Amino acid sequence: MKKTGMGVWVSALALLYAPAVFAQDAGESAAAPVTVTASPLSTGRPTASMTGGSSLQVGGMVPGGLTLDQALSEAVSQSPVYRQAQDNEREASWGQVQAFSDGFLPHVSVSGRHLFDARYTYLNVAFAPPPSTPFLFPGISPDTSLSLDASFDVFDGFRNLHKLDAANNTHEAARIQSDWALFQLQQKIRLLFYEAIAAQELSDMADQNVKTLTDHLRIVTDQLDNGQATKYDSLRVKVQLDEAQSDQISAHDQVVLARENLVQVMGLKTDDRPLSGMLPVLDANKILTEAGTLDYQQRPDLKADELQAKAAADESAASQASFLVPSVALIGEYQWYNSPDYLGTIVHTDNFNHAYYLGASATWNLFDGASALARANEDGEKAKGARDAFEAAQMEAPYDFDLWKRKLISNAALYKAKLTDVDEAKESARLATVGFQAGTRTTTDVLDAELEEYRAAEGLVQAQVNAYEALINLELSVGKRIENE
Repeated sequence: MKKTGMGVWVSALALLYAPAVFAQDAGESAAAPVTVTASPLSTGRPTASMTGGSSLQVGGMVPGGLTLDQALSEAVSQSPVYRQAQDNEREASWGQVQAFSDGFLPHVSVSGRHLFDARYTYLNVAFAPPPSTPFLFPGISPDTSLSLDASFDVFDGFRNLHKLDAANNTHEAARIQSDWALFQLQQKIRLLFYEAIAAQELSDMADQNVKTLTDHLRIVTDQLDNGQATKYDSLRVKVQLDEAQSDQISAHDQVVLARENLVQVMGLKTDDRPLSGMLPVLDANKILTEAGTLDYQQRPDLKADELQAKAAADESAASQASFLVPSVALIGEYQWYNSPDYLGTIVHTDNFNHAYYLGASATWNLFDGASALARANEDGEKAKGARDAFEAAQMEAPYDFDLWKRKLISNAALYKAKLTDVDEAKESARLATVGFQAGTRTTTDVLDAELEEYRAAEGLVQAQVNAYEALINLELSVGKRIENE
């Protein structure tokens, strides 16, 4: 049954505003600030309550939900990105073993041979001048032998030292990069966790906004039927409802995408646990005071880049030494072999004997088709590239620090301004409702005031997320966490 009469419509409108997200009783003080809190994510409805301090609590503690500490712990154990960094460190540690073994330890090998069938060479030996027939003597070659070979590099143009230095620097860089990968992972999890909480909060607000506008359209339509509103009022609410429904779809999509992004970075395939946590409110002055004592030039990733540049330079020096300087080594061999029976039953020589030698060898690669030269120049260019990359990262470091410091300051200031906007928009909505009940305001005035209140709260949440993103990136720019409790 349709509502008729001004009194009935006013009562319905008053009931509409009573449970809204930012509702306030007409008797409350205009200076009192508002706190918007979210109910558990499973129910997803924001509620309003008056407190003594201006703040906006985004999120909520959910029993059995996924907390930030749990997300960090699971990410460390499950993330393939972090495991890859650990694998690279272990790989580099074996490179150290290889460099020390190749350059500073003797090389010993064992080889054996047995011939099942052979046709040996013969040597013509003449015991008398022609026309006498020369004797044919078979070449002596064991058909079974066992050899033990050993060599030790005495001097190779310091190639072994350069190789070992390169391996040590590479391993240290990989170790630092492994720790840096862990720090980056933890920072990314923190940001994505709170972005997912904020996305859920914004989605809840969008749902409430659509519900409020739907009820508003129903009341305005009823008023239009009673001749108390115009077609303009109805069309205005419809346009705003259409826009709100579009925003609602985007907000719902953002909830799904933010959660999928968090799950992917954690290294999980799926996770449907509700998030349990509150988006922190930052103290920009305290953070910047703490950050001012840190040296962004000591960032771990910059140190790793520097070590990689040194390793590349050592590799280049080792390549140069491989063809510019001769190498000298001590060598030796022990052989256990048998002598085949060449003379039948007259002399038996198939017994086993042994032989050995000790000595030194020198090798100098004078020309190999310029292969060594090309390899040396290639490693030289790699060293230049690594050094240039390190210098570029050094130059970028102060810009990153200044960029995120400024973003933190601006977003923290915006957050404080939005707190005031929420309070003022709430009071504006209250006054518009009271004015409408007194007959001095129109439905358009009330609707505009409530929409401004919604936009202010939405902007407040977004400013809070942006401030936390700036903090995360500021911490990345200095390479460590900054106290902000």
